[in-house]
Amino acid sequence: MQQLKRIRVKLEQLSNTDIKRELFGAGTHQYRLNPVLRPAQVREFEKAHQVQLPEGYAAFLTSIGDGGAGPFYGLRQLEMTRICFFDHTGLEDHQYFDLAHPFPHTEKWNMEAELEAVDAQLDAACEAGNEQLEEQLFEKKWDLISGTEHDQGRLYLADYGCGVQVSLIVNGKEKGNMWTDDRINDGGIYPSVELGNTGKISFLDWYELWLDNGLRKMQNTLRAALTGV
Repeated sequence: MQQLKRIRVKLEQLSNTDIKRELFGAGTHQYRLNPVLRPAQVREFEKAHQVQLPEGYAAFLTSIGDGGAGPFYGLRQLEMTRICFFDHTGLEDHQYFDLAHPFPHTEKWNMEAELEAVDAQLDAACEAGNEQLEEQLFEKKWDLISGTEHDQGRLYLADYGCGVQVSLIVNGKEKGNMWTDDRINDGGIYPSVELGNTGKISFLDWYELWLDNGLRKMQNTLRAALTGV
């Protein structure tokens, strides 16, 4: 696959160019990749969780690496992508995505009007010093957005920061595309656009766009240093 070859070359170029690890997240992942998985390991994962991974992502895992260098703070390892939330306990106690059922969305989803109404009530409760009501309203707010259907058919690939999850859809109509979960900041769930793409984007295109953006930024930085502009 030519795209995988390009990705491998561009990643090395970016690592060699960003010597001081100045780009967002580079200080964390250091442009290092984890060892690749064997095809049999990918098949075992798919069988265990009743899902077939998108072709491009599966090829990345078996020929580039099982996580490591990647957008934002880097890519998580395959086995860790199933975890919704970490609670610093044993793996059996974590909350996991349901990969066997389809991701429910095809367009941006949010409950803006409902959340705004609860926020107004929260402001009033805060001004009144009613902590008990505040707690109840926070629970109401979470109940609005925390349906388990949102945690179906996706893998949590990358952490954008501030609780924002960037996911790869592995089951459903959006299979193969990257989506962002910003419910924690009232942003809803929507097709990923953080890298500047204007439409929906597949995993390999998303990864290569991250590399292209980084190389362009480093080239501009070097040009500015040489010309003083």
